[in-house]
Amino acid sequence: MGLQALVKGWTGELRTKLAEGLFLDHKIYHVFNNLLLKTGFGTTQIDHVVVSKYGIFVIETKNKDGYIYGKPYDVNWTQVFYKKKFIFQNPLRQNYLHTRSLAEFLNLDERNIHSVVVFWGTCKFRTTMPPNVLINNLTGYIHNKKQVLLSNEAVIQICEIIQKIKDNTSFLDGWRHSRELSKRFER
Repeated sequence: MGLQALVKGWTGELRTKLAEGLFLDHKIYHVFNNLLLKTGFGTTQIDHVVVSKYGIFVIETKNKDGYIYGKPYDVNWTQVFYKKKFIFQNPLRQNYLHTRSLAEFLNLDERNIHSVVVFWGTCKFRTTMPPNVLINNLTGYIHNKKQVLLSNEAVIQICEIIQKIKDNTSFLDGWRHSRELSKRFER
C-alpha cells in the first residue's frame, strides 16, 4: 500500500471520528475506533464500532473520489477516477466478516448488529447501493435507528469487553495484522 493510499485511508477514518465525536450523544452512543479482533483465521480490523441500546454499528470507512460501481454480492468493486479504473475489495463483504466476527466474539445475535459502509470524498455511486452504504451521512443513518435492541446493562457489558480488547491490543498486533493482509491480498 502506497503512502498516498495510507494518507487517504487515514483521512477518511479521521472524518468518521470527527462526525461521531461532534454529532453523536456520548451518553447514548459509545464509540470505539480501530478495533483489532482475533478470529479463527487470523485477525480482522474494524474501523469503527458504535455501541448503543439501538444496536451495535460496525462501520467500514472508505475515502474515494470519482465513480463507484459495485453490487452487494460482487467480490470487488470498481472506482473510476480520471478514466483510470481501480479495483477494491467489496466493503460490504469486508464488513460482513467484521460483523460476524464481532457477533461471535460477543456471543450476540447478528440481528443486534448494523453493518454500515460510509464513503467520504467526492465519489458518486453509479450502481444502486443498499441503504447501509452511504456517502457522508453516517450520523443521520445512526440516528434513524430507533428500535431498542439492547438493554442498558448489555450496552455497559459490551463496552467493557470492547475496551478490554482495545487495552490489550499493541502496536505490534496492528503491524502483524497489516503484514497478514499484505500477504493475503498480494496481487
